[in-house]
Amino acid sequence: MMLTGGFEPREYQRRIAETATASNTLVVLPTGLGKTMIAILVAASRLEKFPEGKVLVMAPTKPLTLQHYESFRAHFALPPRQLAVLTGATGPSERTQLWASAKLLFATPQTVFNDVKNRRVSLRELVLAVFDEAHRSVRDYSYTQLAKRYAEEAEHPLILGLTASPGGSREKVQEIKRNLYIDRVESRSEEDQDVRPYVERTATEAIRVPLPKEYQETISRIREIFNEKITRLRNAGFLRGDRVSKKMLLEARITISGRLREAQAKGGQRGYIFGSIINQAQAVVILHALEVLETQGASSLSKYLERLRGKTERGRATVYLLKDPRWTRIEEEAKKIRGVAHPKVERLVSVIRDQLGKKKDSKVIVFTQYRDTIDSIIERLDAANLDARRFVGQADRAGDKGMDQRLQTERLEMFREGRFPILVSSSIGEEGLHVPDVDLVVFYEAVPSEIRSIQRRGRTGRTAEGRVVILLAEGTIDESYYYSSIFKENRMRRLVSAPGEEGKKPRRRPTRNPTLLDFVD
Repeated sequence: MMLTGGFEPREYQRRIAETATASNTLVVLPTGLGKTMIAILVAASRLEKFPEGKVLVMAPTKPLTLQHYESFRAHFALPPRQLAVLTGATGPSERTQLWASAKLLFATPQTVFNDVKNRRVSLRELVLAVFDEAHRSVRDYSYTQLAKRYAEEAEHPLILGLTASPGGSREKVQEIKRNLYIDRVESRSEEDQDVRPYVERTATEAIRVPLPKEYQETISRIREIFNEKITRLRNAGFLRGDRVSKKMLLEARITISGRLREAQAKGGQRGYIFGSIINQAQAVVILHALEVLETQGASSLSKYLERLRGKTERGRATVYLLKDPRWTRIEEEAKKIRGVAHPKVERLVSVIRDQLGKKKDSKVIVFTQYRDTIDSIIERLDAANLDARRFVGQADRAGDKGMDQRLQTERLEMFREGRFPILVSSSIGEEGLHVPDVDLVVFYEAVPSEIRSIQRRGRTGRTAEGRVVILLAEGTIDESYYYSSIFKENRMRRLVSAPGEEGKKPRRRPTRNPTLLDFVD
């Protein structure tokens, strides 16, 4: 037996693994329900069936890759040299040697694809390829290219995709299934009968707060300029309908670019197209400013506007916008109201105090999309004598230093040990990382993505009853995003439970007829 004696999978994990050992499978499980354990079961089964084979486990980031390595190492009774992590930091020749000697390989897809493309490694011996965060298997992401090569080149291919949500549209779900050659989808939620014994009740509450009157004049000025740009885009035929979203604006850019190529090819009129490119780019900037003020507050808006003006390299659209006296007025007003805190901040303090009052040793995670907001939240919590620490990604930004992997690991460990009660996290805490089970999760803003919403909620209710609080600014994009994520999640559950198109069948390597040499020892 390849697995250690202490490995005890849950019944639903066994059932899903049985399916996944027989055919290419996409596993859809909420965060915290043990997708990695299923991968371990399938990997052990494949290596027992094909003792000379190898297993490749892939994840989009290095921290996630290392996390999988640690999980497999804890449960496989294999010598350490049989497990290898391959990253861009490892030299090509060393990666080739590790690939040749190890049974269990852990890597980011970009690293593997580069090595396959440069013929440093072969996919022929892989008997299982695990694609973690499989919802990324769209368009030209490395997962898509690797799955194709693997399905064509391996002697005994098997694909296992893992995700909390494959997406909220039929088109995206089918694209993932096609790109990973999926035959079966195994989906579970907390409500399924075989999962229910392993999860605790999680109460979700949306709390609405009214915006302060000091914000209203600035919001009106931003909307005035935004509506002007949108009207021009509608008149040019690049937008339809009354409501406009960021997604619609980005799609309009694609349409405008296509129209420009056509006009250039035919020598047609291009002036209105160039004007539409400017209006579209400005509309995206203006909409973002509006979203920041409504959902994050005047301080975050002021910082955003300062960064925008301070950029040394600006596109033509930004240059024109910054010269608009109405925009200059907005910048001035943002500075004046900078000290007016968003009412979410005080409500957040109240919610956390209430939680710690009920259970003194509670663990709390606050999720927000913006680093500026993280700093503002921590400052206010500190003033309220609430011990909070930040948790962000590795990238450095203007005036804001990221956290390297060592510091991230150290901070999570301190949080796990109860050295401080509150973690204020960017999106880095959403995807995959082994963040400890917590008592309270707070969404500082709603997110339109059902994937991110599921991942955030999955941080609580694993081992004890949990609570989720979503803070919404009344009458703003917050509420639109909140209802959008609910709609998408419900649609996703219907899509993955309904029969649909199977993955495309790959071109297999031709089977070689045996010769006498195959029977010689």
